[in-house]
Amino acid sequence: MTPKIISVKIGYSNSILLVNGANSILIDTGVKGDLQQFKTLFNKYNLKPTDVKLIILTHTHNDHTGNLIELVQLTRAKVLVHKNEFENLKTGFTPIPSGTRFYTKVVVFLGRNLKPRHASPEPFIADFTNIANYSLSDYGISGEVIHTFGHTAGSQSVLIGKTLIAGDTFFNIREKIIFPPFANNPQQVLKTWAVLFGMGIEEIIPAHGKKFRVEKAVTEFEKWNKKLKIRG
Repeated sequence: MTPKIISVKIGYSNSILLVNGANSILIDTGVKGDLQQFKTLFNKYNLKPTDVKLIILTHTHNDHTGNLIELVQLTRAKVLVHKNEFENLKTGFTPIPSGTRFYTKVVVFLGRNLKPRHASPEPFIADFTNIANYSLSDYGISGEVIHTFGHTAGSQSVLIGKTLIAGDTFFNIREKIIFPPFANNPQQVLKTWAVLFGMGIEEIIPAHGKKFRVEKAVTEFEKWNKKLKIRG
């Protein structure tokens, strides 16, 4: 089954609800402090909190894991994180990622020296880990979680048909920024993009900004590929 895909802004980061009755799934849990928005969201689509059976984390930065503990208590859902970031979530420490532009490099330098835990989640032990692909068929959904690393080592996205729920693998923010302003491995981001383009994705739903067509990202790929000189 193809679920209804609902994107809602929680603080400054999007959470995505896959509406599928008693087997619904939540992707990312936004910025901490907006639990009521989730309650309103569930009610709007005639879901009981316990209808949410799985929470998928695209990665473990705190703007994607805020409200996680409260939502698990509310929904009793299981939590899936990539294997590469299981320990980050468990210990409650995820390093601030590297900047990809001059101004974000400055922000990172200051953050790492003055507030190194700024991007970190609250400690939590996930129920499941993904390595490469995680099918959603057990939840009656035609889709899968795929490893899309580059922003972080454990970044993952959810593919539903031709729609990619991308976490921070893609952005769509001010000044037409599509390439992540922060990424631990910018070259790998481009390699991941190339793989995704080859998979035939058509629509991208980022964690920051509105959804957009893949053609917009292809143009950005060409610009950054020249800048970073990626080969193979």
